[in-house]
Amino acid sequence: MEMQVVWADRGNPLGVEPGPGREESTALVALSRGGSVSMATPVASLWLVLRGDAEIECREGRFVLGAGQWLLLERDACPAVYAGAGALVLGVALGADLQAQLQQSAQVAVFPGRGEAGRGVRPLAFALWRRCAAFSRNEARLREVDRQAFAPVLRLLAGLQSGYRGLVDRCPGRSLRRKRQVFSRMQRARLYLEGNLGRAVRITELAQISNVSVWYFTKTFHALYGEGPQAASARLRLQHASRLLRHTRQSVSEVGAACGFENNCSFSRAFRAQFGVPPSLYRLRDAILPTGAANRVDMQRQAVAGRAP
Repeated sequence: MEMQVVWADRGNPLGVEPGPGREESTALVALSRGGSVSMATPVASLWLVLRGDAEIECREGRFVLGAGQWLLLERDACPAVYAGAGALVLGVALGADLQAQLQQSAQVAVFPGRGEAGRGVRPLAFALWRRCAAFSRNEARLREVDRQAFAPVLRLLAGLQSGYRGLVDRCPGRSLRRKRQVFSRMQRARLYLEGNLGRAVRITELAQISNVSVWYFTKTFHALYGEGPQAASARLRLQHASRLLRHTRQSVSEVGAACGFENNCSFSRAFRAQFGVPPSLYRLRDAILPTGAANRVDMQRQAVAGRAP
């Protein structure tokens, strides 16, 4: 099986482009120490950060991933991926034929989404990537890859999404194929919310992205995730605000504006309803408490509110 093998290192930018006579290309990608890759071909792609952090800009928005986190995007996302100075990032681009085969498989199916891999997964992923083919630094080259070596990579990707199986079963549809199709559309809308934390996303936008009516989208989203799209948008933006308050020197009003709230009053009111304290006291509390104690308080507050940390 012929595919592109790409390694961008030490700040060098590379592109994943289809080979001669092709419209798309399956590819294995590695980025390290400030390297970057842009996808100039319509393929689904998954990115796993092994070390450091990475920034991804795509049609669904902007994402910052830390060590152990992964992100899977659909065909028309066309991402540009930037590895941090000390980062190591692995990626795989799935051509249409390969993605169709995965969607028909009973075990190995992948969906848009993001999550976190356990520590034991990272060295395994690195070993599997290296086993597939020889990578040449700062080069994109077509190479012959053994299917038997590539198959464990696909199983690893599917394993990252093992928690999705129960959600797929909850989707409307008479066949597994239809349920997976609905779940993919809902997941893409959810990713769009997470990629646009700087503004309140309209439900009409999400329904359009999902290619369904507003009524169908709202009903299915709530049944699947246990909250409506507007509530999910507000919760995600408030969680982002809490991170900005902890890790930046932006003022409270600047944080509120950066998270899409119209004014400081509405931001403070929503923040207090979510976390139990106004944003100014939230920041002061973290400045006084040791980091571990502050994190434990956050987990306790979120547990009381019925939210996962």
